[in-house]
Amino acid sequence: MRPNTRSISGAMLMLMIIPIFAGVLACMPVPVGNPERSRIDPDITGAWIMEDGRDADLYLYQPFDKRSWLVVGAQIEKGSEAEIDELEIESAEDALAALRKYPAGAAGITSTSTIAFKVWLTKLGGEVFMTWEPVGGMNRDGSFTPEYWFVFKVVKETGDRISLYHIDPTYEGFADITKPKDYEGDDYPGDMRRTWERAIRKYVKDSELYGDPWTLHRVPAEDVEKAADLFREVIEFE
Repeated sequence: MRPNTRSISGAMLMLMIIPIFAGVLACMPVPVGNPERSRIDPDITGAWIMEDGRDADLYLYQPFDKRSWLVVGAQIEKGSEAEIDELEIESAEDALAALRKYPAGAAGITSTSTIAFKVWLTKLGGEVFMTWEPVGGMNRDGSFTPEYWFVFKVVKETGDRISLYHIDPTYEGFADITKPKDYEGDDYPGDMRRTWERAIRKYVKDSELYGDPWTLHRVPAEDVEKAADLFREVIEFE
């Protein structure tokens, strides 16, 4: 194995970036929908560049089964041996330019910041929502249920561009819902998921429910090989 290559399990353990990710995006205390009853949308499968208003990262939606995806995100960074004066990836155009200009590897571009999620779709109130569940970590008590999820309303702008509007858990319509700090049971997500879903259905058309959109841009067919090279540079699938 190359020194700068991690196995898929090793990459999943490199999730110290998740608290940073969580810090710039409001987290939900429950998932939305049941992944066992979901179906993936084949139009979403594949490689994307996601813009979040600050930078742009590479994301791979890989089908885990017919119901959900394994989503791996990689921040495009300068390799340890690269002779690159400056690498600013602030937009999809910047990310594509880097993929096209530099090889994947220590002498070009790589990623030391990798995140992973189990992702599924559900429909509430006539809108499609996407839940991202962090994977690869373990709680101190040995359990695996995460403490938070990211939930987005999905709007397909075109076949190659998707807007993701995250749900704001501080929205005023959620004020009367018991929060984790006040919950006295032992399974908050299991007990409270449907309560949150009912509130989302009720306020689904209120724009105040959502934050600013993040935008997924499909990696063009002619650049997919370059994207695959970068993913293989940081995660070894074989």
